[in-house]
Amino acid sequence: MADFYRSQSTTSNPGKYAYLFDGLPPDLAGIAKVAQGLVYHYFAHQHIYGWAPPQERLSEINTRTMPRILETLLAKDGRPLTKSRDYENRLVGCCRDFSLLACAILRHQGRAARVRHGFASYFVPDYWVDHVIVELWDDGRWRRFDPQLSSQQDWGFDTLDMPANAFVTGGRAWQMCRFENEDPNRFGLGPDETQVRGWWFIRERLQQDVAALNKVELLCWDGWDGLVEGRPEDEAVLDEMAALSLNPDSRELRERCQSDERWQIPATVRCFHPAVGSSMVTVA
Repeated sequence: MADFYRSQSTTSNPGKYAYLFDGLPPDLAGIAKVAQGLVYHYFAHQHIYGWAPPQERLSEINTRTMPRILETLLAKDGRPLTKSRDYENRLVGCCRDFSLLACAILRHQGRAARVRHGFASYFVPDYWVDHVIVELWDDGRWRRFDPQLSSQQDWGFDTLDMPANAFVTGGRAWQMCRFENEDPNRFGLGPDETQVRGWWFIRERLQQDVAALNKVELLCWDGWDGLVEGRPEDEAVLDEMAALSLNPDSRELRERCQSDERWQIPATVRCFHPAVGSSMVTVA
């Protein structure tokens, strides 16, 4: 099953820009350094580095595919990707863009890698923050790493081989709240954000993670109608979806997404862009 993740998806495939990935570092630290020199988080990084992206640049966080990401970067700075850009010449993006870029590089190198949507425990104490990371098939296991995290900061764990308690997928978060008495309001954008958290948010992260396991890497603000938390018949489906997402190397998850319309990733999703609002977007 790991072989499925060695090839590019429609989203991660760099297309005519594949040459830019030739000769990039093969080690995870080197790949993370490349990603960190190319992407600037649209709100988090201004608190670290001091530069706030202007309003007109925020639309870049909706750059969906790898060719568009690379085209945007080259338009600002045509040097090789190993050259760290000035802040204003990086792609204004988010955790998904760091991870998609790292995943695309690894797949270009012929290595099995996949994006995972879920929640991180290491940004805010006692709170699970919405986040996206990468899994790499390495030495017979899926190894998790976070290409957004700077190695210059001590996170209390190895960011290139993360422990299980550092990050939970959307499916695991769903199970924690459904069956282990976790508070769903502790899963969201942050403890001060009261609207973007809770059951609906966890359900969307579960669905986004399942999409990524099918190599459809969505934006963090993509969603679709259909299954609804709080409706018993839908929650039974979501319970099963969460369970299968924790064993994604079985064929059953992908088969259900192909055969059961309740599981299927639609061709058109609702994209609620944090900067420009909501629209319907066709995805691969």
